[in-house]
Amino acid sequence: MTTQVRFGSPISGLLQNAGNDFLGTVLWRASETANYGNADSEFSLRTIGMCWKQQCLDRSLPKLTTGDVRFLTLDRAIEAADSGSILAVLGQVRRETSPSRRRPKGNLKQQTKETLRLSREATELLRLWLADRAGEAEESPLALLACCELLVLYGGQFPAEVIGGLWRAALAGALTQSESFVQAAATDDWQNELSNDSASPESWLQAGLLPFVCGLLFDDVKGAPSIARTGRSTLNAQLLQVTAGDGTPVGKVFDALPDFLALWADGLLVARLFDQTLWKTSAAKRFDKMLRRLAASVRSNEAVTCTPNGDSSASILRTATELNNSSATPTWAHVIGLAGSARRKGRSATKARSKKKNSGRAKTKISKADIPSWQSDDSDAACLRTSWATDASVVTVRTDSEPVKLELAVDGVPLFAGAWRLELAEAGDVLELANAWECICWNSDSDGDYLELQLEFEGGPLINRYIYLSRSEQFAIISDIVSGSEPNRIDVATLLPLAEGVTLEDSPNGRDQILKAGSKSIRVFPLSLPQDPGIGTAAKIGLDYHDQVPCLALSHASESGTMFAPIVLDWAPERQAAATEWRKLTVTRAGEIDPTGAVAFRLHVGKLHLVLYRSLAGLERYRTFLGYQAECETVIGKFTKSGIIQELLIVE
Repeated sequence: MTTQVRFGSPISGLLQNAGNDFLGTVLWRASETANYGNADSEFSLRTIGMCWKQQCLDRSLPKLTTGDVRFLTLDRAIEAADSGSILAVLGQVRRETSPSRRRPKGNLKQQTKETLRLSREATELLRLWLADRAGEAEESPLALLACCELLVLYGGQFPAEVIGGLWRAALAGALTQSESFVQAAATDDWQNELSNDSASPESWLQAGLLPFVCGLLFDDVKGAPSIARTGRSTLNAQLLQVTAGDGTPVGKVFDALPDFLALWADGLLVARLFDQTLWKTSAAKRFDKMLRRLAASVRSNEAVTCTPNGDSSASILRTATELNNSSATPTWAHVIGLAGSARRKGRSATKARSKKKNSGRAKTKISKADIPSWQSDDSDAACLRTSWATDASVVTVRTDSEPVKLELAVDGVPLFAGAWRLELAEAGDVLELANAWECICWNSDSDGDYLELQLEFEGGPLINRYIYLSRSEQFAIISDIVSGSEPNRIDVATLLPLAEGVTLEDSPNGRDQILKAGSKSIRVFPLSLPQDPGIGTAAKIGLDYHDQVPCLALSHASESGTMFAPIVLDWAPERQAAATEWRKLTVTRAGEIDPTGAVAFRLHVGKLHLVLYRSLAGLERYRTFLGYQAECETVIGKFTKSGIIQELLIVE
């Protein structure tokens, strides 16, 4: 082959066609590499390998508290790799050694002797691959990335002639695939690619991470800086286009969160290894916001909630956070389990909780800046969180698909996880719920977080669902509301999916239920049902199943066409054995009883005395209950000792 090649030019079969003049076919930006030898002799490969080993031994690898330094993007591919592939070789190497091990001091010969060496098996596996399957690097983006990881992270642990051969195979693969890098990066809208299901993981890799690492790895080849810039720009564009301005990922990114976090974490790792900056200003701000929002949805350092493979997501989130902020860990880093910060924050949190318990749980106001909760209209997602403590209570809700996805953890213990289903029939006709839930109200303050969703049928009822999470009182309210239609028979059932291991028990004294989640007990009060089990009612609460998933199910029937059915969940330890009383309150309007226009309930358990109100027929004046004049749609409040309603939330 006489034509010289560079990054971005069309080429194929470079390893097979180059003959004995591989280095001579490459167009170099500098002549040092070409001067290693005019032919691919064992001596020249060994020379290249020795030089590369010196670079690896001199390179400073980041020290991560979250595990060994590696390309996270390759983890799943390595698990599924066939024997003899470069991914299988990399898997063997990963199992044998750690790239983050401290490098010994001394000259190259001494470092090479003292550096942890790979087993003969791992070296022979790579020799065989170079002899029989090196062309894999020219055909597969994942294989090429595996070659890059072996070179950058483990190059100092192979014999010089072997690492020289790997360097040649990786360079050939990078040059051969570089035209596809440019083609893959030509996509204008990465979010549109997601919505059309046309973007495969390999296309994302080809467009961003792979050109970024190859351009930096082979910097002295013509066109390499341009390829690296293309990869960096694409990684920035990918992030900006699949996250909202507030940092929240779009739904399909949530569904495959480990893959995307791994891609961006690997980009940060490459930037650190080559002393580069990955994010431009706008992307850097967006990435910081995304990390904070994802951290708020992490449960007990264990899992990112409301996403499949949440445990993997949490692990990669820790790594991405460390790589993104090396100088100082964020104030919320302990939530995702970063070392050091967790111990410090854990002690202070424990001390604060102990003090609060001894003082009768006096409420401590939280500043707006310290509130971890968030809601995103663009991504159809929300996170309600009591604090930045690792054992905080967390609710995450996603409405980007039907049914609504819900996860709730109380004091860090999973309680609900899965599809929050609603079944509705009007005059006996089952209504099909479209994916059209809209967040119509969001409020987050020192008392708690409130999220309200709405689904409107043309010519039919108006359905609302709300969740209220108290910030310091250890209770939550989940409610379904039906209004906006003519008086008619409606049947409503809500199903809350129990997390794995959660069980449901009947209370021995009433219609309340008890959820058992690990060592925690959660009392369930269905306020729309009479407390006395001797009073007949068409409504019921208990255990049900949907697609073999156990659920807490509450069903109701109403002849008025309207309904307000709140469930109060209470997990405060001091109230678990407390006497309980709840009842429906009388609502009047202009002195007359208003049986359908609004509904109010009172719940008294221990020292907690809640009052809930909901208007079902407009904001009429002069509606009153217990002497409280309600000129708003929703009230959540507490009775004080003096009999005055202290408002926790008002929705006008």
